[in-house]
This record gives sequence, structure tokens and C-alpha cells, in this order.
Amino acid sequence: MLPTEHDIFLDELKLSREDESGIVSRFAGTIRFPTVSAPEGFSLEPFHEMRQYSKAVWRNVFSSLDMELHGEASILLKWPGYSSTPLDPVMLAAHQDVVPAGDPDHWSHDPFGGDISNNRVWGRGTIDYKCGFAGMIEAVSLLLAAGFKPGRTVYLSFGHDEEIGGLLGAKAIVESFRNRQIVCSSVLDEGGYIYSEPDGTVAAEVAIAEKGYASFKLSAEAVQGHSSVPPERTAIGVLAGAIVALSESSMPLPEVPDVIKSANWLQTTFAPTMLSGGCKENILPAAAEVIINTRPSPCSSVAAVLEHILTVVEPLGVKAELIDNGSVSEPSVVSSTDTKDFKALKESILNTVSADTGFRCGVFPAATDSRRYSRVTKNTYRFMPVHLGQKGIGALHSVDENILITDYLRCVRFYVQYIQRACR
Repeated sequence: MLPTEHDIFLDELKLSREDESGIVSRFAGTIRFPTVSAPEGFSLEPFHEMRQYSKAVWRNVFSSLDMELHGEASILLKWPGYSSTPLDPVMLAAHQDVVPAGDPDHWSHDPFGGDISNNRVWGRGTIDYKCGFAGMIEAVSLLLAAGFKPGRTVYLSFGHDEEIGGLLGAKAIVESFRNRQIVCSSVLDEGGYIYSEPDGTVAAEVAIAEKGYASFKLSAEAVQGHSSVPPERTAIGVLAGAIVALSESSMPLPEVPDVIKSANWLQTTFAPTMLSGGCKENILPAAAEVIINTRPSPCSSVAAVLEHILTVVEPLGVKAELIDNGSVSEPSVVSSTDTKDFKALKESILNTVSADTGFRCGVFPAATDSRRYSRVTKNTYRFMPVHLGQKGIGALHSVDENILITDYLRCVRFYVQYIQRACR
């Protein structure tokens, strides 16, 4: 094994103002590439351009680590470990793609300008999730410059279609791992944040589980007719009653392990997202449909959610069926907190957040690429040291998405510490 000097630097990441300015500038540069993914199709050119930019500004990373492309634009970087002991590799994952910005006139800064103003970096993807993409690469760059060598192999995995399900990027990376029989000890992805609670406390929450994802189509039928003489039963009226009944219902709270200290987002949710029915304002439609997007809680299942929906809506004369596509995913298993990787994660968090910030484990309510990576890892952890403020998770896809410079610098410090602690 190499000398222990490769384990230094844990508490010695001293950055000058010039260093910090360069780190922030490189990150802001990634925001200027409109790497938008969309279900109806999207251009890969911005992804290729951002990859070339990344190669130019983090030269030591891309010249030192092995790089593969998967699904045309997803990046996999491999940093081989030096230990002769067969240790499972560790993966850090982020995604390059962002959701559409909408009308730029609604933004106070160009959503793809990467503006640095008022101690913040502004633009789509600053939180979700280019702070992870750039922060992880920056951390590796700093570690390489310091002479650090990981004791076990580190993978950096950057999908390009997470926002639409990860069926091109993360899925392709997973298949390559399975073909090579590579299993990671853990994957660190997005999902946990620093939250402000109503009682004024602040907590860093590691999500050790993730909700599932499934959408269902509810449909109602009635007699088509003239709207001037509506019958007691109309397709839209029946469907509306079913939507209300479902929103007022609830599934039993799951019995999760005691290590999950946060009750946030444990409940399975039902959200009507798309509604259709009718072709003219004075014609009663023969049918109406609504799409209900659900997030099944851990220790539940998609089948159990469908059973609950049917129990609620069938007595009202409404049909329900699963929209069976590639986006469907079961809720994750609950990952272990009794591992070397979790210990490294917790120590790195506590060493980079403020002293008055608490620590806890919880559940992430949205779907991430980690649902794909779960097939090639023993445990999945979700965290990034970003304070979401009063908006909470709503800040991720919001107009005027931005990140405090201090939060981004904390991301870099956190990843530096985590890689060292997990790989020594």
C-alpha cells in the first residue's frame, strides 16, 4: 500500500479567494450549456459541448481517469484504487440534464447565463444537479492536485436523462456494470438536503430510501348528450368525485426502520396531473380520463397502490389501470447505516456543515437515477449539502433557481472529504 501521506488533506482544504473564484467560475460555466432533456426528444449537442468544456477546465481529471460514454452522452469516469485488497468500488452519481426553464422573461437572470450575483450562482441546474456534477469533478481535481490516491476504485457516473427517467443514460451504465459483474459498495446520489424546520432548527438529512413512481389512468363513462339537459350522472362529474375521494383517502403509514428519524414524506401520495374529456362546450362527453401520479412509500409497492385506488374508485363507477412504462419503479429498499460508506458520509457531513446543524436519516419523495443504480450496489445514499431554504424541495425546478456560493463551496469540500474517508 502507498504511504499514509495520501490520507492527509481531510481537514486541510485551505482555499484562497482566487481558488474559490476559480471553483465558482468553472461551475457557473456548466450552467451556460442548456442540457435540457424532454420526453418528446432533445438535442445532445449541449451535452457534448459541456463535456468538451469540462475536459478543458478540469484537465487533470479527464487526463487521469478513464472515461466511457454510455447512451451517447452519459459519462462514466473510473479512478482506479491502489489497494491490493479486493474492495468493492464506491460510486458518486449526478445528472447532467435539467428541466426546461420556461419563459426566460419570468427569470430575474438568464436561466442559462450562469450569472454570479449577490453571492449566488443563478440558472437552471444550479441545484438540480450541476452542483453535483461540477462539485464531484472539482473535488477529484483538488485531490489529484494534492497527490491523493484512493484505496479502492471510485466511479463518477453522470447520466444525461435523469429528468425523464434515466432510461438512456443511467440504465446503460447499469447494464455495462452488470455485463462486467461490477458491484459497488454504495452509490451516493442526490436526494437529501439541509432543511429548515418550522421550529427553527436546521437538519442535514440523508435519504436512505426513496419512494417509488407510478402513474394510473382513471376513466369514467356516461351517456353523451346535450349540455342543456344534463343527467344526474356525467362522465366528468363521476370522475371529479373519484379524484376528490382519492385525494381524501390515505394508505396506512409504512412501518419503516427506527433509523429513519424523519416523518417527512412517508405517506404515499396521489396527484392528479392530466385531465381530458369533451370536445365542445355544449356536448356532454361520453368519457373522461385523469392521470394520477403516485409516489409509493417505502415498504409499500405499486401493486398495493393500485389495490388502494381500485378500492376507492370502483364503487363510484370509475375504472383504474396502471400506465405500465419504463418510468414505473418500486419504492427502494432501506439502505444500511452500519457500513463504512455511511460512516464516511456522516463524518463528512458533520465536518462540513455548521455546528448547529442536526443530522438524521429520512426518505426522498421523488425519483432519482439511484433507482437504476440500485441494481449494481449494496446500498444507496442520497445527500448534497445544500440548504434549500423556505421553498424546500420546491426550489429544485423553480423559476430563478440559484445556489449560494457558500453552499457550492461546501459541496466541493464535502465531496473531497467523502471520497477520502470512503477510500482510505
